[in-house]
Amino acid sequence: MLIMPPLPLLKFVARRPGARLSRIRSEASQRSFFRICRNKESLVAMTYPEPSPAEVERFLRVQGIYRAHGLRVPRVKNILGDQVVMQEDAGDLLVQRAWRDAHGNERRRLLGQCREILARLAAVPAGLATARLDEARQNWEMDFFLSHFFPRFSVRSTSEDGLRAQLQRLIKAIDPGDTFAHRDFHSRNLLVRGGEIIMVDFQDSLVAPRYYDLVSLAFDSYLDLGAARAGLFPNLAASGDDRELRQVRLTALQRNVKALGTFAHQTHVRRHPAYARYIPRTIRHILGHLQALADPEFDLLVNYFNSVLNETNPKSQAPNSNL
Repeated sequence: MLIMPPLPLLKFVARRPGARLSRIRSEASQRSFFRICRNKESLVAMTYPEPSPAEVERFLRVQGIYRAHGLRVPRVKNILGDQVVMQEDAGDLLVQRAWRDAHGNERRRLLGQCREILARLAAVPAGLATARLDEARQNWEMDFFLSHFFPRFSVRSTSEDGLRAQLQRLIKAIDPGDTFAHRDFHSRNLLVRGGEIIMVDFQDSLVAPRYYDLVSLAFDSYLDLGAARAGLFPNLAASGDDRELRQVRLTALQRNVKALGTFAHQTHVRRHPAYARYIPRTIRHILGHLQALADPEFDLLVNYFNSVLNETNPKSQAPNSNL
């Protein structure tokens, strides 16, 4: 579908002779993104479908929180008509690709930067967030999974009500949120420019369970860190603290199930089939969590996801449950 730049952006470009405008692909967002290049400089325009002063204000407020706490996000250059946010260009190199192309010391450097960012995020006062990933919202996410994923990947011996009961049990087992979180801290929302990681898509930051951002990257649907993931939380992985490690797994399990609902919605409702490729890896993460938890209260989840993985990717390897 052709997306036209909004009028304020077209006027902005028209006033700058020689400026070139190109769209940046972004499938999952209701917003659109464009790059404006002129001479050797470039900006990125984040545009809303229509003037949205409340959304722009929210974005600017959260961006200010990040900047005030030493968290690297694109600098805002200008606001056009309560519809367009002009920002510094952070480039196109996603951590997803940078990690795949890197080796040895470069991977360790990227992982070290991610650890530092996670620590700074967790240090932001939770009271600055205006939303919370509470039990009700987490249950809504599980219902979204049941509405969009389960009908496409149903298993004869598994009922929707049975899955819902175990997913509700999962939510009850996760400690209430008490930590400021990015909300979507994964390898496609982290850009590398000049050796520095820059976060994007941060406007939905909220208070979440304490390991939420950590597991979002450690068990990323878009990038499998494999054995390197333990480097994101070396002290916790080495401590052998069963209770905290259980919270890591429970939080990651909820986060990955939520992601499956998103992938099914993007694939079958919004017609973005590229998201289907991330479903098998996400299920492998889920099975790894369930294997590590070894909790009989989640036996239906184990059976269901094993069946779905066998149907979608029969040659898939057994889950790697190592931290």
